[in-house]
Amino acid sequence: MRVSDRAWSGATVAILASGPSLTADEAARLRGRVRAIAVNDAIRLAPWAEVLYSSDRRWWKAYGGAPWFTGAKFSIGPARGRSDEISAWPEIHVLRHTGIEGLELASAGLRSGEHSGYAAINLAVQLGAARIWLLGYDLAAPASGPSHFFGRHPAGLPETSAPEYARFRRHYGSMLEDLAAAGVSVTNTTLGSQLEAFPRRPLGELLELEALRCR
Repeated sequence: MRVSDRAWSGATVAILASGPSLTADEAARLRGRVRAIAVNDAIRLAPWAEVLYSSDRRWWKAYGGAPWFTGAKFSIGPARGRSDEISAWPEIHVLRHTGIEGLELASAGLRSGEHSGYAAINLAVQLGAARIWLLGYDLAAPASGPSHFFGRHPAGLPETSAPEYARFRRHYGSMLEDLAAAGVSVTNTTLGSQLEAFPRRPLGELLELEALRCR
């Protein structure tokens, strides 16, 4: 799969991130009904997703390039202007890093937002998505308990701090104008999310609307 093919033109795309709110039931409800991108460890709950995305080369290294996943794998260059291949796993499509904020619309590149969840939205747009649903986008360190549905990262992968989450959340507002220009809607289904940039709606309602749209 190449972004230049816009293989998902006009499609509804669910992006599953690994916040503590993500559940196996939510992932199962999506299967076979919409396109799906799994971000980092969300692949544990959605191994059937067509795309696996991670900006973090440390994550790819920690999981050996995720050899069990047979769909398309994407990442981003390590710094602005770069699209360096991850030499150990050439099957990972590395897109050019074109900056932090906004959306890359004109080339096979991505804006990073400094974290994978942001860049995955840009990837969905590059693949042709018309509607994007966000799951597991908590974007906050919980008062107690782990920051991810699976617990803590293995050694070598740092946990995200509260100040980092706050910075990440601020980046999302910068993509709104570009999303509107591209005609792409983004809806946050994440219960308890601290991400305020997008309208919210329960997943069940979106699935009902999708069923009606596809009749």
